[in-house]
Amino acid sequence: MRLPRHHLLTFACGRQQAIADLGLSRGQTRRFAHCQVDGVWGQVWVKALAGNDFLFLFGNVGLAYMDQLYAKRWTIEQCFQNLKGRGFNLEATHLRCRHKLRKLVALVSLAYACCLSVGTLADQKLRPIARKNHGYRATSLSRHGLNVLRQLTRPSTCPDHPLARLVERLLDWLARQLLNLHLTKIVG
Repeated sequence: MRLPRHHLLTFACGRQQAIADLGLSRGQTRRFAHCQVDGVWGQVWVKALAGNDFLFLFGNVGLAYMDQLYAKRWTIEQCFQNLKGRGFNLEATHLRCRHKLRKLVALVSLAYACCLSVGTLADQKLRPIARKNHGYRATSLSRHGLNVLRQLTRPSTCPDHPLARLVERLLDWLARQLLNLHLTKIVG
């Protein structure tokens, strides 16, 4: 889990230290195997960020890959944030029927995957996403794809536009995949 910087580290010898007092320069990381934070023993991973800020992770997973696990979790969190809002607004539904909700979630997930694919291709081949000062993208890949798709559905867009051809190829591929899909119905 990610913790705020004001939590103190308590080492096995009883000594306490604040994260800011570790003397880390920007980009530098430190790992501590057996530390106590708020009365709980675990592993600590700290990275110094820009602006005297820190990424402070605490958990009981292997210390060698704690940062990689957090990166994977962050990707999933971004997906959930995008599905709940940011153009997909899944939380705004008033459906109560479980079967209809399942279908809606499936369709929104397909739309999200389509937007993510279009955004990735557009970022790599046509129009890269601008980077902010901290190095992260100004918009997410899925949002970039959604913006591209919105632009392509406007009446003024030329069908010979490279993005239009790219999206048309992607949709053709998706249609072929769905036509070749043989669903197995389990009786019971």
